[in-house]
Amino acid sequence: MRILIVNTRHYYGGGDSNYAFHLADLLRSKGHEVSFFAMQGERNLPDPNEDLFVSHIDYRALNQRKNPLAALQVLTRSIYSAEARKKFSLLLDRVKPDLIHLQNIHAHITPSVILEAEQRKIPMVWTLHDYKLVCPNSHFLIDASGEICEACRGGAFWNAAKKRCKKGSLPASGMAALEAYAHQWMNIRSKVSAFLCPSAFLRGKLLENGFDPHKTLHLPLFLPDEAFSSQTEDDGYILFLGKLEALKGIYVLLEAARCAPQVPVWIAGGADEAMLKQLPLLLPPNVKYLGFQSGQELMRLKRKARALVLPSLSYENQPLSILEAFALGKPVIASDLGGMRELVGENERGWLIPMGDADALAKALTWTLERPVETKALGKAALEYARENHTAESHYRQMMKIYQGALQWT
Repeated sequence: MRILIVNTRHYYGGGDSNYAFHLADLLRSKGHEVSFFAMQGERNLPDPNEDLFVSHIDYRALNQRKNPLAALQVLTRSIYSAEARKKFSLLLDRVKPDLIHLQNIHAHITPSVILEAEQRKIPMVWTLHDYKLVCPNSHFLIDASGEICEACRGGAFWNAAKKRCKKGSLPASGMAALEAYAHQWMNIRSKVSAFLCPSAFLRGKLLENGFDPHKTLHLPLFLPDEAFSSQTEDDGYILFLGKLEALKGIYVLLEAARCAPQVPVWIAGGADEAMLKQLPLLLPPNVKYLGFQSGQELMRLKRKARALVLPSLSYENQPLSILEAFALGKPVIASDLGGMRELVGENERGWLIPMGDADALAKALTWTLERPVETKALGKAALEYARENHTAESHYRQMMKIYQGALQWT
C-alpha cells in the first residue's frame, strides 16, 4: 500500500511528529511505501519530496508586527492555503497514494488538502493530537486565566472571541473562531473516513460535539520496540520533561518543590526568553534546570529517574512522555485530567493529583522519595501496561483494519 502522511513539522520535536515518524518506520518495515507532506523549515529532516512542501510561515512573528498586512497574511494562510493545495496536488501526482493519513495540519497546511484529496476520491484517516476540531484554542483552556472552558460545545465558536481564550487577545481569538467556523462550513467531518483518537477521553469529547461514533475511533499511540526496557537505574530524582510554561504546570511544580525541599526535582525542556530571565529567581535549591535535552542524554535522564511528573493544567490527550516513562518502568505523577487519568490510573501506574494543587503534588513527590520499593512496583505495573496496550505490532494490526475500512468506505 502507498501511504501519504501529512504533518506540519518534519522533524522530531513533539508528540505529533514523533508519532508520524514512528508510524512511517513501522509501515515501511511491513513493506508499505510511505511519503510525507509537510511545511518547509530549517530543522526538517531530508525528504525526497521536500521541494513540494508548503512554504514556512511564522505566525508568532507575524502577530508581533500588528499591522494590516501581517493580519491579512495570517487570515489568508491559516484557514485555507491555496499554495498548500497546489503543492499537495503535485505531490499526489508524483507519489499516487492509495490512502492519506493526516496528523497535525491546522494553520500551516490547513484542511485545504482535505478538499483536494476528496476531489480525487483518495480515502483519508486523521489521527488527532489535540482538541482543535471542537475547541478553537485546541486545549479547552483560556490562556490568560488558565481556566478550563468548554463554552464552544456544539459549535458555538463565537465564545472563543467573547472570552478571548487565545493568548488573551481578541484578534487571535476571533481568528481562531473564524477558522473553526470556516472548517465547519467546509464540512471537513464528512470528508474523512475515520478520526483516530489516542485517548478515550478525546473520543468522548468529539462524540459530545456531534461526531459520528462509527467514524470516531479510539486507537492508542504506540512506541517502537527499542523504547521498552526493564534495565533501568534509580538515582532518586523526579524528572519533568516539556516546555517550561504555565500550561504544563511548571509553576505548580516549582511551588510543590518548595514545599518538599528534600525531594530532588530535575527539569529538562525548552523555555522562552522571558522564562529564562526569571528562572534563576524561581528555582528552589532542590530543583535543577538542565535546559533542552534530546537523544542519548534525554534517554539517560529518563532511565535514571525515579519517576516522571506531568502536572499539566489542560486536558492532555495521550502524552508520549508518559508512555515513554512507562516503557522504561517508571511511574508518573500527573494531573487528574483528560487522557492522563486513563493512562496513570488511580495509584495503578503512578499518582493522580488534582489540577493545580501544589500541596497534593508535594505529598506525591515526598511519597515517591520515601517509598522506593512501592514506587518501583508501580513502575513495573506501568511497564506491563505499556507492553499490553502500546506496542508497535498491536498498533499495526489495528491500523490495517482501519486502513482497509477507509479504502472500502471510499
